[in-house]
Amino acid sequence: MNLTIQVYLPSDRTKTGTLTLIDPLTGLALFGPVPVLGRAARNTAKAKGNASANSLLPFGDTPTGTYGISSIVANGTGTTRPINVYGQSGSIVLAPETGDALKAKEKGRVGLLIHAGRHAYSSIVGPESLKPTNGCIRMLDWDLGQLVEVIKSQTLVFPGKVSVEVGGPAGPQGDIDESIIDSDPPPTGGGMILP
Repeated sequence: MNLTIQVYLPSDRTKTGTLTLIDPLTGLALFGPVPVLGRAARNTAKAKGNASANSLLPFGDTPTGTYGISSIVANGTGTTRPINVYGQSGSIVLAPETGDALKAKEKGRVGLLIHAGRHAYSSIVGPESLKPTNGCIRMLDWDLGQLVEVIKSQTLVFPGKVSVEVGGPAGPQGDIDESIIDSDPPPTGGGMILP
């Protein structure tokens, strides 16, 4: 069975969306829905020449479309992804294939991830603690850890697919800290969890 993840982001990117791991045979949820945020930090986007956080340009919001998944990589010691920025549960590497994701890739935007991080020390433990990135999809660390465990236990096969769409209900507002400074593209190499 191939890995299939469905992400719905609201048109108001200050609000959280959802991520669900779908059973490709039945179409039913194997995991989720759980909250995610697909917003770019506006101060950083503006400083990098993308004041509107256009998803087709570097430092913009997460582009919609379809992505392939080539691997899940570890974060932390021995990698270029610090745990406080990317989380302790690893990062899912996304490769744009269709829609705005492909258009963004054609403009030089590559290396997007699904990752956690930036909320480990927050007194808020819900979706309201999700902070912007610079194009990636951010999850709560414990949700990402559970997602990776479900993927391993279901023996879902790589390469997988992620579909990112605008639609579905908007969740609570994330922690819209516009000063977050992450790289774009984020580092994607090293420390394999799943090939």
